[in-house]
Amino acid sequence: MVMSILEARKEMPWASAAAVSRQRRGDAVYVRVTLLENASLTAGDGPADTDGRIQVIAGFAARQLGEELITAFGDKDVIILN
Repeated sequence: MVMSILEARKEMPWASAAAVSRQRRGDAVYVRVTLLENASLTAGDGPADTDGRIQVIAGFAARQLGEELITAFGDKDVIILN
Protein backbone atom coordinates (compact mmCIF):
# COMPACT_ATOMS: atom_id res chain seq x y z
CA MET A 1 0.00 0.00 0.00
CA VAL A 2 2.79 2.40 0.84
CA MET A 3 4.35 1.88 -2.59
CA SER A 4 0.97 2.52 -4.25
CA ILE A 5 0.68 5.82 -2.39
CA LEU A 6 4.23 6.91 -3.23
CA GLU A 7 3.84 6.04 -6.93
CA ALA A 8 0.46 7.77 -7.22
CA ARG A 9 1.79 10.93 -5.53
CA LYS A 10 4.19 11.38 -8.45
CA GLU A 11 1.19 11.92 -10.75
CA MET A 12 -1.02 13.63 -8.16
CA PRO A 13 1.15 16.20 -6.37
CA TRP A 14 -2.00 17.97 -5.15
CA ALA A 15 -2.56 15.18 -2.59
CA SER A 16 -1.62 16.13 0.96
CA ALA A 17 -2.87 12.96 2.65
CA ALA A 18 -3.88 9.38 2.00
CA ALA A 19 -6.60 7.24 3.52
CA VAL A 20 -6.79 3.48 3.86
CA SER A 21 -10.32 2.31 4.54
CA ARG A 22 -11.91 -1.06 5.11
CA GLN A 23 -15.46 -2.26 4.77
CA ARG A 24 -16.76 -5.66 5.77
CA ARG A 25 -19.22 -7.33 3.39
CA GLY A 26 -20.21 -10.84 4.33
CA ASP A 27 -17.10 -13.01 4.50
CA ALA A 28 -14.89 -10.46 2.69
CA VAL A 29 -13.09 -7.30 3.73
CA TYR A 30 -12.76 -4.61 1.07
CA VAL A 31 -9.79 -2.26 1.41
CA ARG A 32 -9.48 1.00 -0.53
CA VAL A 33 -6.49 3.37 -0.74
CA THR A 34 -7.41 6.95 -1.54
CA LEU A 35 -5.41 10.15 -2.04
CA LEU A 36 -6.92 13.27 -0.50
CA GLU A 37 -6.26 16.90 -1.32
CA ASN A 38 -7.38 17.85 2.19
CA ALA A 39 -6.75 15.60 5.20
CA SER A 40 -10.12 16.59 6.68
CA LEU A 41 -11.86 14.69 3.87
CA THR A 42 -12.53 11.02 4.47
CA ALA A 43 -12.20 8.09 2.12
CA GLY A 44 -15.94 7.53 2.37
CA ASP A 45 -16.73 10.98 0.98
CA GLY A 46 -18.16 11.16 -2.47
CA PRO A 47 -16.93 13.49 -5.20
CA ALA A 48 -15.54 16.61 -3.60
CA ASP A 49 -16.66 20.09 -4.53
CA THR A 50 -14.92 23.05 -2.92
CA ASP A 51 -13.23 20.97 -0.22
CA GLY A 52 -10.77 19.28 -2.56
CA ARG A 53 -10.12 16.23 -4.68
CA ILE A 54 -10.40 12.58 -3.73
CA GLN A 55 -8.87 9.86 -5.92
CA VAL A 56 -9.04 6.10 -5.33
CA ILE A 57 -5.68 4.62 -6.31
CA ALA A 58 -6.01 1.00 -5.20
CA GLY A 59 -8.53 -1.47 -3.89
CA PHE A 60 -8.71 -5.13 -3.06
CA ALA A 61 -10.89 -7.73 -1.39
CA ALA A 62 -9.63 -10.30 1.09
CA ARG A 63 -11.10 -13.00 3.27
CA GLN A 64 -8.77 -11.98 6.07
CA LEU A 65 -6.36 -9.10 6.64
CA GLY A 66 -2.80 -9.63 7.84
CA GLU A 67 -1.92 -8.94 11.46
CA GLU A 68 -0.13 -5.68 10.59
CA LEU A 69 -3.25 -4.24 8.95
CA ILE A 70 -5.51 -5.50 11.72
CA THR A 71 -3.26 -3.80 14.28
CA ALA A 72 -3.05 -0.58 12.23
CA PHE A 73 -6.85 -0.34 11.91
CA GLY A 74 -7.55 -1.22 15.55
CA ASP A 75 -11.22 -0.44 16.08
CA LYS A 76 -11.30 2.16 13.25
CA ASP A 77 -12.36 1.59 9.65
CA VAL A 78 -10.31 4.49 8.20
CA ILE A 79 -6.64 5.38 8.67
CA ILE A 80 -5.55 8.87 7.53
CA LEU A 81 -1.87 9.28 6.64
CA ASN A 82 -0.61 12.88 6.51
